[in-house]
Amino acid sequence: MEERRIEGLWDCVYCDRKGIRARFDTCPSCGKARGIETCFYLPDNLEAATLTQEEKEKTTNEPDWLCEYCGAYNRSDISCCTKCGGDKAESKKHYGMLHKLTGSLFRKKN
Repeated sequence: MEERRIEGLWDCVYCDRKGIRARFDTCPSCGKARGIETCFYLPDNLEAATLTQEEKEKTTNEPDWLCEYCGAYNRSDISCCTKCGGDKAESKKHYGMLHKLTGSLFRKKN
């Protein structure tokens, strides 16, 4: 059986844009950052949401990480904070860990 990686979606609570791909940490419509309260969901069409080989190679299985210095979320594939330059190695928290604490990482789409 071939492994498939499917990208989750999230909705912006500020401008109500729906179905933003999980790789984006800010809303493409209004520019607001997603927060810790953001819940992800799977798209209706899983075939269309399956990552291509090229997309798989550009992403990791690691969760986004929270900068220890400024509190900004950063993509898992970068080693320095995009906001302040803080080192990923010095950060102790990541997106998945924080959502496990809230119990709201994924939800069913309404």
